[in-house]
Amino acid sequence: MAVLALSALLAGCSSTPELTTPPIPTFPGPGAAAPTSTPAPRSTLIPTDCNQILSKDELPNLLGLPIGSIDVRALRDVPAPSVGRLERVTCTYTSTGGAGAPSQGSQVLKMLASGYTTPEAAQAQVAVNNQVEQRSGVNGVDTPIGAAAGTFFSDPDGPILVVAYRRVTVSLALNRGSLSADQARSVLVDLAQRVLPVLVPAGS
Repeated sequence: MAVLALSALLAGCSSTPELTTPPIPTFPGPGAAAPTSTPAPRSTLIPTDCNQILSKDELPNLLGLPIGSIDVRALRDVPAPSVGRLERVTCTYTSTGGAGAPSQGSQVLKMLASGYTTPEAAQAQVAVNNQVEQRSGVNGVDTPIGAAAGTFFSDPDGPILVVAYRRVTVSLALNRGSLSADQARSVLVDLAQRVLPVLVPAGS
């Protein structure tokens, strides 16, 4: 499991060498991290509670931060019929401060999860978003996670992983830190593997 040290969240961004391809576990399959429990039945395509997608109590362990040092805020967006988006929830994970944690209120992770009418609509919107990143001068690196299509961006504001799987998309953005591009990509892939089985349960 990838571990993000505290210094990675506090230090400034450093230049990174050209990306190499690290071993990427598959999803779905035996290499994928299983959710801690079976997702509860829901009336929406994606959960509306961020803690159901990625718990604020679990995240400190995954990022190497003190237990109880992260809070989360959820924002539900309106549907966007023109692009086939049915739902979107934005989860902003911030530090509660204290010894060994980033300063209170600082953003640690931002996650956007969206549900679409069709897999094609989900993939089309991801393609549009990826083009926006690339036009800003940030090159994307293909980062497939088994059957899920992913793209990693070494954005100056913080590394981003954008994933599309079936009718769902998820964007995971870490706070800017001193991790190399490969290290940040490994962390984000690990987080995506924990989120995807919740957003798209087996057999759905």
